[in-house]
Amino acid sequence: MKASEAVTQIKNGQIKNYILLAGEDEAVKQQAFSTIMKHLNVEMPELNLSVFEQRPDPKEVIRSIETLPFMGERRVVVLKNTDVLSAAAGGDLTAPYEHANMPASNVFVIVQQGKADKRKAFVKFVMKNGMFVECAAMKDSELVSYIVKLAKQKNLLISAKNAQTISTLADGDLSVIQNELAKLACVCRGDITAQDIEKYTIKSMQYNVYKIHDMMVAGHAKEAYALIEKMLSEDANPIGFLTLLSNNFRQMLVARACRDAKFSDSKTISHIMEATGTWEFAAKRALSQCKSFPAPRLRRAINKLAQMDFDAKQGVVILKTDLYALLVDIYMNS
Repeated sequence: MKASEAVTQIKNGQIKNYILLAGEDEAVKQQAFSTIMKHLNVEMPELNLSVFEQRPDPKEVIRSIETLPFMGERRVVVLKNTDVLSAAAGGDLTAPYEHANMPASNVFVIVQQGKADKRKAFVKFVMKNGMFVECAAMKDSELVSYIVKLAKQKNLLISAKNAQTISTLADGDLSVIQNELAKLACVCRGDITAQDIEKYTIKSMQYNVYKIHDMMVAGHAKEAYALIEKMLSEDANPIGFLTLLSNNFRQMLVARACRDAKFSDSKTISHIMEATGTWEFAAKRALSQCKSFPAPRLRRAINKLAQMDFDAKQGVVILKTDLYALLVDIYMNS
């Protein structure tokens, strides 16, 4: 089930003894965990809340699970930052938990790092008897709707287009999105405009990479140069910039290969996301922009960026003087 479904059930009093949160999107998972814990409403947490991390001794966890709540409705036991349910975890490290003599009012919450292996007995047990909350990355439309809804909670209106801009500048990170909306709520009244976003929000390096890439593809070299100068004036050696730009070209190369193989757009987008680990918005961008770049040109760009990254780390080149020339070579020369 989705996190929203689990929260709705908990709000309605349909609380299960076992709640497992797993999935690749850590931001979604942490938000789901915080919301679920809020609605579990642990009374006297100093007595009725136990938190374990990573791979604790199962006996200690079971002892907490089996302890009756004290002066409260329920006792909650949390196991977080753990990999015990991953496919890579050897053996069945959670087998004892499903046989615990848990009081009916108690709740055991597990926050798994990454995906949970659905072949494991305990995962199957939770899927059947508890709440298995899958925290996958939000789709573009879901993320935009989330931003619009969050803005509305702060008495602000934002268009879908501007919500997409915030999502992009935050690189899809929910915690960054929340922080930026909180900041905008302090300075905006009524509508959040594109000018407000440009003026008040902090742009991620990925956002600057997207913007420079878009400017160069569109032939707006002067605007790209100005943004590069601004970025380098703030940080003369921005770690990761070349890697992020190279990732852009890798995504485009995958898109180009799928396009040349006559894949459908939906299949191509899914393949880009799976092959590069990127999110839906970036995959759609790659599909749209790969049309202007044949595969050999994309490979050449990736190789040149890798070489500059190596040379910059060795001190052979200086990004402040050499980066723009490289980008002109990559984007302007066929």
